[in-house]
Amino acid sequence: MSSRSSTNDPKQTCPTCGRKFRMDETEAPPFCRQRCRLIDLGRWLDEEISLPHESEESPKTIDPDSVRD
Repeated sequence: MSSRSSTNDPKQTCPTCGRKFRMDETEAPPFCRQRCRLIDLGRWLDEEISLPHESEESPKTIDPDSVRD
């Protein structure tokens, strides 16, 4: 006799469509199906989504003491 609570729910949420699925039901983790994987890839290639990056706050400067004449 086993009971399942929401904290032990093995279902994942697909990042593309939001569908709940079990990881052992898919061949395209972390997506629910191959179609969602390809949609996500297309978003990356079209640059609709990307990893955040921090720009440099100040340009690199040369230390005058390290430069030889």
